[in-house]
Amino acid sequence: MNESAVGTLMNPASVAVIGASEDQNKYGGRLFKMLLSHGYRGRIMPINPARESLFGVKTFADVAATPDVPDVAVMAIPQPRVRETIEACAARGVQAAIVITARFSDAGPEGAALERDIVDIARAGGIRLVGPNCLGIISPANRVVLCPSTALAADGLPVGRVGFVSQSGALMGTIFDKAKEMGLAFSHAISVGNQADLELSDFVEFMIDDPATSVICTYIEGLKNPRRFAELAARAREAGKPWLAVSAGRTRAGAKAAFSHTASIAGERAVFEAVCREEHVTLLDSPLTMVALATSLADHPRARIDRIAVFSPSGGEAALAADEIEVGDMHMASFADATCEQLGAWFPPSQSCNPVDIGGRTVGDGPDVVGAAASVVAGDGGVDALLFAITTSPTLDRLAADVADALAIDAKHTPKKPVLYVFETGRLADAARTSLRERGRWFSNNLREAVDVLAAWHARSTYSSPGRTERPHRCPSEASDMTKDRVYGEGETRRVLERHGVTVNRERLARNEEEAVALAEAFGFPVVLKVVSPQIVHKSDVGGVRIDLYNEAMVRDAYRRIHADVAERAPQAHIDGLSVQTQFKGKLEMIVGARRDAAFGPIVVFGAGGVMVDLLPVRAIARAPVDEQRVIELLRRLPLWPLFEGFRGARLDLQGVVETIVRVSWLAADLADHDFELDINPLMVSSERVCAVDARLRMGKGQPE
Repeated sequence: MNESAVGTLMNPASVAVIGASEDQNKYGGRLFKMLLSHGYRGRIMPINPARESLFGVKTFADVAATPDVPDVAVMAIPQPRVRETIEACAARGVQAAIVITARFSDAGPEGAALERDIVDIARAGGIRLVGPNCLGIISPANRVVLCPSTALAADGLPVGRVGFVSQSGALMGTIFDKAKEMGLAFSHAISVGNQADLELSDFVEFMIDDPATSVICTYIEGLKNPRRFAELAARAREAGKPWLAVSAGRTRAGAKAAFSHTASIAGERAVFEAVCREEHVTLLDSPLTMVALATSLADHPRARIDRIAVFSPSGGEAALAADEIEVGDMHMASFADATCEQLGAWFPPSQSCNPVDIGGRTVGDGPDVVGAAASVVAGDGGVDALLFAITTSPTLDRLAADVADALAIDAKHTPKKPVLYVFETGRLADAARTSLRERGRWFSNNLREAVDVLAAWHARSTYSSPGRTERPHRCPSEASDMTKDRVYGEGETRRVLERHGVTVNRERLARNEEEAVALAEAFGFPVVLKVVSPQIVHKSDVGGVRIDLYNEAMVRDAYRRIHADVAERAPQAHIDGLSVQTQFKGKLEMIVGARRDAAFGPIVVFGAGGVMVDLLPVRAIARAPVDEQRVIELLRRLPLWPLFEGFRGARLDLQGVVETIVRVSWLAADLADHDFELDINPLMVSSERVCAVDARLRMGKGQPE
C-alpha cells in the first residue's frame, strides 16, 4: 500500500487543489499557480466554491463535485476545515492527500489529538497522507509540483538524478532554490512535515527502486522507525544507491545521568551516527554540500577520491587549494611522467606539475588549451578528481565551458572523471556560471565548500561492507536465565563474562579481614582489594580500590583503609564485603560496554577505559553482534590505535582485544529482547593477553538496593 500510494503521489494522473485561488499571497494560490506553471501533464481540478474558474481553469465547489475521482488531493485550508475535508476525500475515493496546513502536533496536545483523528479517518477511507504541516512534493522528473514554496516562482524546473526527502519544508524550498542557482537539480524533493502517516522512510524506499533517482539525500530531525531506517540503508547500499544525510541535533548537550559510563557515551546521537557509518549513509554538516556531492556521485557512483589535481589561473589560489586538500586528509596527485611531458607542450616545467598554473601557459589563449590539458590530466591513472579554482582571467567567460566540453563523454556532458568548478569571482563570472548550467554541470562559489565535497567523498571512499558474523567457540547463548530486573555485582558479572569466553582474573568475596588475608595468600601476591556495594558504581571515586598488595600486612592495611574511606565518602552505602583479586597489570586500560539502544537494538561500545574513560571521549560503537574485521576497522579510528601498531616498541595484544569485543557483542545480541547495560572497565591489555578486571551488569529496571 505504501509503495503504490507514494508512486501515485509522485506522478498522479489527476490532482484536486483544495483551497485554490489566484491570490499569490496565499498557500493555495501559489500552489495552484505552481502546478499550472511547470508543465504538469495530468488533469487539474481546483476546488473553490466562490469562483467558476481560476486562471482559466474550471473550478468545483467541493471534491464530491469533481467529474473524476482525483488521484491526489492537496489542501491548503484553515486547520478547522481539514477534518471534514479528509472525510469528504475518503467518501470520494481519493487515494492520497497532502496536507499543507499546520497547527497539528506541531502546535501542542490539542493539535496532536486532531492529527490522530484525521489519520484514523484517512486510513479507514484508504487514503495515505503526507504532512500535515508540510510543503508538499516537487517532482521535476514527472513535471509535478504540489508545493507552494516561493522558490518555484522562477521559470524552469531542471531535472536531476538526486532525490531529496526533508523533514523541514522551508529548508527544502531554500535548498531547491540555491541548488538551482549552482547548477544542481533533483529528480524529486519531498517535505514530509509531521509524518503523521507517510514518513521519511516511505519516500526513501520509493527512491531506492526509482529509476529516475541515482542518489538519495535526506534532512533528518528524528526517526519514526529507526529499525526500518537501518533496514532501508542496507537495501540502498546493496542496490548501489548512495544515501547522504544531514541530521539536526549534533550539539545537543549530554546524555542524562545513567547507571554506567556506557549509557552516557553511547547516547542516541552517537548510536545513530554509528549505524549510518555501518550502513554507508554518509552524514554531512551542510545540506548544499550534501546535494553537491550527491550530484557528483550520480555521475561517478564508484569513484574513490583521494588524489586531486588542481588547475587555476592564480598561483596563490592554487596554493590555497593545495592547503585545503591536505587539511581535508586528501593528497595532491603526483602526475605520471607522460602527463608532465604532454603538459609541457603548453606550460613551462615549473607549472606543468600539480597544481597547474593555467595563467602561465607558453602558448596563446586558444579555446582548446586548458580543455586539452584537463583531458590529459583526467587520463592519468594517478588522478582521482580535478578541481578548477577559477579567479579573474582574460578567458574567464569560456574557461569552465572549454573544460566541460573537453571532458564530456556523452551528450549530458558527464565528465570522464569527477571535476569540480569553483568561481571565486563575483558577477564577472556570471556568463561562465550560465555556461556550466546550460551543460548540466554544477559549480561552487567558495573554495572551502568545494573541498568539503571532495573531503566527504574521500571519507565515503574508505567504507567497507560489514563482514559475516559467526558466534565464537565457547560462547553459548544463555540469556534465558538473565531476565530478572536486577543489578549484578562484580563477581556475578565476571561469571557471566567467563561463560561467554571473556578472560577474567581470579576473584572471591571476603566478608572480613581474615578472609581477605586468607584469599590473598591462596591466590598468591600481588593482589587487589575492591569494595563491593550495590550503591557504589565508581569504586575509585570513594577510595574503594587498593592495588599492588604484596604481603599480609599490606592487605590488612588496605582492608582497613578502604572501609574508612568509604565510610567517609559514601556513608549511605551498604558494604557486602571486599573483593580479593589476582592483580593483572597491563599497558592499556580499555572500556568494553554494551546495552540495548531503544531505537536500534543491542550495541557494543569500546575505547579508552579506566580513569581515562572521561578524558579520552572518542569511542567506537557498533550494532551487535559484530565481526572481527569491523572491530579492527573501528579500533583504527581511535586515538589509542598506535599502541596496537608498536608505539615506542610496545605492541599490544590486538587479537585478544578484538576477541573480547566480539564475545561481548554476542552476549549483547543474546540479550536483545531485554533492557540491559554492561560495563567492563577496565579491560587490561598487555603485550601478550587481555583480562577483564572489573565489570558490572544491569538487567531491566534493576536498581542498587
